[in-house]
Amino acid sequence: MIVSVFDFDDYREFLTSWIDAQSVRGLRAQLAQTMGVSSTLVSLILKGDKHLSMEQAAEAVDYLGLQEREADYFFTLVEFGKAGSHKLRMKLKNKLRQQKNESKQLGKRLKKDLELTEEKKAIYYSSWIYTGIRNLAALEQFHDVMSLSQRLNLPSSSVHQALEFLLEAGLCKVEKGKITYGPAYTHINHDSPFVNKHHQNWRFRGIQQMDSRAEADLFYTCPMSLSAEAAEEVRNLLLKTIQEVLKTVGPSPSEEVRCLNIDWFSY
Repeated sequence: MIVSVFDFDDYREFLTSWIDAQSVRGLRAQLAQTMGVSSTLVSLILKGDKHLSMEQAAEAVDYLGLQEREADYFFTLVEFGKAGSHKLRMKLKNKLRQQKNESKQLGKRLKKDLELTEEKKAIYYSSWIYTGIRNLAALEQFHDVMSLSQRLNLPSSSVHQALEFLLEAGLCKVEKGKITYGPAYTHINHDSPFVNKHHQNWRFRGIQQMDSRAEADLFYTCPMSLSAEAAEEVRNLLLKTIQEVLKTVGPSPSEEVRCLNIDWFSY
């Protein structure tokens, strides 16, 4: 789950949400150590009993890996939280509003700029390895060539080559010396020239997995005869199921990687 500082008007609420979203134990203690304070003080700050100093805030933004605009907004939030007069709070509130609006405008531009070109899509969808590595990089324990290579049972040279492309395309990034999920996005339409290859890549990967299936795996094949009305009903059920799956997956933390393949066709 990605927590954006621009969604918050209180830096303490942002810090609490960011820590909760990581699903990693001991983050409060790590943050305290980074800022050179006690865990008790961090707890008091998050409860609203104390405030960050600007020096502590500077250490915090580095620890959280905030970009320049995000850090500026965070610093303004800290100043806003500590402001002692109504006049100062109003000035800082206007500044926060301006920074938030600028971030939205920049976000729209970046989203457009980072969308994959057709040339990059051709590479990205040429093999399941690219999407496989990218999704694994979202997990805490897979952040370098060696760990990715071992998990996917691929030569390190192949993983390294794929990572070079993913990093260059913005589909992965390096954060605090670790490879992780990147900011670029990709979507493939049903009429894209790459959509069949994308489906084939992961179905082939599923066939490979059948030979060493795990207890948590599920494979189901059921050729059948049925009425046209029932066929349409099943199709609608599958579409609803896909929507429910996406609702469940979207806000969940990255702990595992799975692939869902669904085929429903006339033959």
